[in-house]
Amino acid sequence: MGYLTMYHTDLNWRRLRLMASFVLAICCLPLAALAADPAGVILSLSGKVEIVHGADKRVAVSRAELFSGDSIETGEGQVQVRFVDGTLLTLYRDTRFAVDDYRYAKGRESRAQFSLLNGLMHTLTGQMDKQNYQLKTRLANLGVRGTEYSVKLSDVLHVSVDHGQVEVANAGGKALVSAGQSLTVVGQNVMPKPAIGGKLKMDPHGEAGRAHGPERGIGAGGNAPPPPPPPSGTQNLSRSAGTPAGQPAQPAQPAQPV
Repeated sequence: MGYLTMYHTDLNWRRLRLMASFVLAICCLPLAALAADPAGVILSLSGKVEIVHGADKRVAVSRAELFSGDSIETGEGQVQVRFVDGTLLTLYRDTRFAVDDYRYAKGRESRAQFSLLNGLMHTLTGQMDKQNYQLKTRLANLGVRGTEYSVKLSDVLHVSVDHGQVEVANAGGKALVSAGQSLTVVGQNVMPKPAIGGKLKMDPHGEAGRAHGPERGIGAGGNAPPPPPPPSGTQNLSRSAGTPAGQPAQPAQPAQPV
């Protein structure tokens, strides 16, 4: 009888240890691994690119999935990401970008909340409802209305729109940027202002996005990150109807400060 009791006690302890080991293994997984659905996937990259999630940092590879809470750091590399809704994002050299909260499913609540911490990005938005899309920076927040645009953040925020519209807002007020227009933001409490002299030069030296190292991605060459924005601005701010050629462009009138 005593032998059976000892046998059952030992068996119970083994079961408890096994369960404890399983729970510990689950708890040690990165939160991204426990996420129900990925936010997007890396299409292609060149140079050194890292994915950061909390204290966990790993080297990015082609086809790697991204989840809410992930950040991407490009260093001397560049990367192109496709999100679930079809949004295409290109991050150039020395850029830090965060996927704060991303959820997309047709017929269900969806949202895309991103942060640009520094650097240069270019994006073509997908099927996400535009009212649920937001890009945050330390100088202003951006909302889109079906668009393709570029953003450069250093000491100053530069926004340049190719197609559609972007609303830029901060404590100083808000302004709507249309296709062919650009603006700058110099402080959190300073009203966004149209760029002087036409469409912004996203990099005055023409070096943005030129990374070192071989390209790696889905499909050789065809899906590599697109080239950086042109090094020289050739388009002026959109002209209002009736503005004769050769006359200064009329900047869009920003909304009243909030």
